[in-house]
Amino acid sequence: MDWQLGLVTLILLLAVVYLGRRSWRTWRGRSAGCGGCKCSVPGEGGRNATGALISPEQLTTRLRQRR
Repeated sequence: MDWQLGLVTLILLLAVVYLGRRSWRTWRGRSAGCGGCKCSVPGEGGRNATGALISPEQLTTRLRQRR
């Protein structure tokens, strides 16, 4: 039973380290994720005039036609 307790302790420790790292990166506020490259600004970065990545017409172009 000692090895099971050690395994559970290790898993819990890894979970705490993972959550701590994620929290630290979130609170630190650097541009490690989205927001630093202005890719979410409508009209830029490949977006069309409405701000969407895919136009409504393109959504239905690959639908299979029923025969």
